[in-house]
Amino acid sequence: MNFYQSKIWRYINENIYKKPVFELEIFWKKYWGIEKKHKKMGIWFSWFQILWVKFPSASDEEIKAELRKVKSTFWKWNNIFFQFGFINQLEEPFFENRKNIEKFLSQYGLYPSIRENMPLATVEIDLTKSEDELYQNFSKTAKRYVNKWKKMGLIFSKANEKDIENFYKIWSDVAKYKWFYIYDYPTYRNLLYYLEEVDKGWLYIVKDTNGEIYAGNIFIINQWIGIYLYGAANRNFQKIGPDYFLKWELFKYLKKNLVKKIDLLWISPSGYENHHLKWVTQAKKALWGKVIEYWGNYDLPLNKVGYGILKFR
Repeated sequence: MNFYQSKIWRYINENIYKKPVFELEIFWKKYWGIEKKHKKMGIWFSWFQILWVKFPSASDEEIKAELRKVKSTFWKWNNIFFQFGFINQLEEPFFENRKNIEKFLSQYGLYPSIRENMPLATVEIDLTKSEDELYQNFSKTAKRYVNKWKKMGLIFSKANEKDIENFYKIWSDVAKYKWFYIYDYPTYRNLLYYLEEVDKGWLYIVKDTNGEIYAGNIFIINQWIGIYLYGAANRNFQKIGPDYFLKWELFKYLKKNLVKKIDLLWISPSGYENHHLKWVTQAKKALWGKVIEYWGNYDLPLNKVGYGILKFR
């Protein structure tokens, strides 16, 4: 799955999220990335990011030469660091091998990122399986909630205009409670307009007969893969599992529309008990897909003093 270097994700970042985009050839392959800026005391500081990069099999000198090229291209006193999202997969045991990779990459001046912008781990669901196989793979908890909400008459549907507005309120409420960032309403709406225009995804919800939304997911369809981009459950009901029912109905819907695989994106990596994604990881793993862990996000400091201040502030 190459979502983070896909044309659709580039378009969304450049034209919907309004982020500056650049191109770079690194490790003998062309990539695109984004520049992020922050204003402090009247001065703009920047850092740069390329996600979904394959760390190459090459000599130490060749790798160091490539990284020197990045430094020489992007060095300015107010450019703080360059971030890579490495998609090389870890083998089990995940935690021990992640620590080995950290040690390996440190010899090239690459350090575990101060910000996670590409998932360290994900769950993939194989939709080529039959509906019965998919359902049998669910945990007992997931099955119980699917059956509960089916009996309660919860309705799965694509969101209408009123649903779009109501879901944003739910998403905003969850974001404030969980302390994570979401885009403003016009950006959120423009994202959905674009996905509708190119027929590459939408907001899918479950709601009751009165129209109250219990949970919602924004999915992007990239070729034959469904990408779980954003989602939230109504805080009045999130402890009683409507999101399991939503996932089940959504899996069936996407399967009928010829999607072959689902990438649920963010879960916490193995061995990090206090990771900020712990609260979503259990729910996604309950769907019993394939867990994949990546090398993840690493920083190449451009301004070591500035990077140190940013890292330890």
